[in-house]
Amino acid sequence: MPIADKELKRLTEGNERFAEGKSEHPNLGEELRHETFHSGQEPFVAILSCADSRAPVELVFDQGIGDVFSVRNAGNIYDDIELGSLELGVYKFNIPLLIVMGHTDCGAIKLGVQGDRLHGYMTKVIDHIIPVAEAVKRRHPDLSGEALETEVTKSNALRVVEEIIEHSEVFRKKIIDGELKIIAAMHDLKSGKVSWLV
Repeated sequence: MPIADKELKRLTEGNERFAEGKSEHPNLGEELRHETFHSGQEPFVAILSCADSRAPVELVFDQGIGDVFSVRNAGNIYDDIELGSLELGVYKFNIPLLIVMGHTDCGAIKLGVQGDRLHGYMTKVIDHIIPVAEAVKRRHPDLSGEALETEVTKSNALRVVEEIIEHSEVFRKKIIDGELKIIAAMHDLKSGKVSWLV
């Protein structure tokens, strides 16, 4: 089994435990804190996800200290800083798996669907989402409410995957060399379950 698929299986099993209320909370405690401080970190996955307080990736996948290289922001979007951070993690730690994960009931997605740019720096976030929302509305004129928001969330995660591959020479080389797999995911806040998007 390729290493990325092995790590994906590890995440899937961890998420199943989380969704079933059987989290093991691995890799925690004083001993591991000391070990990772002295020996460094060895994350096996990088995840770009939303900053929503209900979706902390280490808990959602039942992982611990040193397991996840996590980049979070409202709407799981990216710009140069997020992309550079992900490249740094994947390159420095030879991470074989990168996930872009959206979630249900996302406030940033809701604002993007409504076309509400608000004010201040919040516009920088929503401006990334509005084009995705408009494209989904054109493809699915029958969708509204929660169904529309869910479709926009999925499309946003898939779009981010496509764009980071397009813009990152580091990632493209690793993908060609078989050293990296990038996939999109959707986290259902109510059930706790994560589904993989293809």
